[in-house]
Amino acid sequence: MGYESLLERDRLLVADFDPAVKGIASQPFGITGLVSGSERRHVPDYLLVGTDDPTVVDVKPARLLDRPEVSEIMEWTATVIAQRGWRYEIWSGEDPRLLENLRFLAQGRRSQVDEEALCALRESGLVGLSLKATLARAMRQGAASPGLLRAALLRLLWLQEWVIDLSVPLTHEAIISQIEEPA
Repeated sequence: MGYESLLERDRLLVADFDPAVKGIASQPFGITGLVSGSERRHVPDYLLVGTDDPTVVDVKPARLLDRPEVSEIMEWTATVIAQRGWRYEIWSGEDPRLLENLRFLAQGRRSQVDEEALCALRESGLVGLSLKATLARAMRQGAASPGLLRAALLRLLWLQEWVIDLSVPLTHEAIISQIEEPA
């Protein structure tokens, strides 16, 4: 997926982690029209499609939002998108800790994970148990090597089959707060 800045990359990461987002299009379309008597053209950064109404996203650093030429285009874009019945979002960043954790967990995006390791972890994981304790329980079963189990653990966290608090530093001491059935 294309991105033109690290801020756009971060928005893609957040969208990719959001289970409600089923599809992402980069620079999905252009809109043209009159803005304050001048013809303008704008290409939004992303279109997110999923279980809710489509969301058009413009990614802009917060420091630029007060500029009249930027705010004018964003307001016009919001009006055009609302007329379609879609949602519009101006994204300027996310909690740095969450982004750091998502960047790490993104290793779990890879679907080539050892199935035995996934099964061993699913059998070992319990709400209220730390990731470290869960890995130790799965290692005692001997179903897979520690490396395969860690890769499977990242997969479960990325898919959000296991939910942990991502607003704090991610460590092996993180506690599983929720377990979802595999999709």
